[in-house]
Amino acid sequence: MLRRSFVGIVVHSLLWTVVAGAQIKEMPKTPVRPLNLRIVDINTAPEADIASVGIDRPLAKKIVEGRPYRNKRDLMTRQLLTKEQYEKVKDLIIAKRLPQK
Repeated sequence: MLRRSFVGIVVHSLLWTVVAGAQIKEMPKTPVRPLNLRIVDINTAPEADIASVGIDRPLAKKIVEGRPYRNKRDLMTRQLLTKEQYEKVKDLIIAKRLPQK
């Protein structure tokens, strides 16, 4: 009797495992693009890092030469970036305030 109950429990468990496994649908495959999770500080980053967020090298050089910036919107107010360029990179840059000497 005990053996019969044990076999019944095992069969029942296996049956539910198969049923549950059959209901799992594979997720649709979408292309994965790498995210640039690195935020670049325009007051301290080298030219290459500034260029890595989508700003061309000559403009990155002008940004480095124009330091310090109070905030990242200074790139627009100083007419280094257009509004469209700023919108593309605004989430990838910051302008930390430099300590007073």
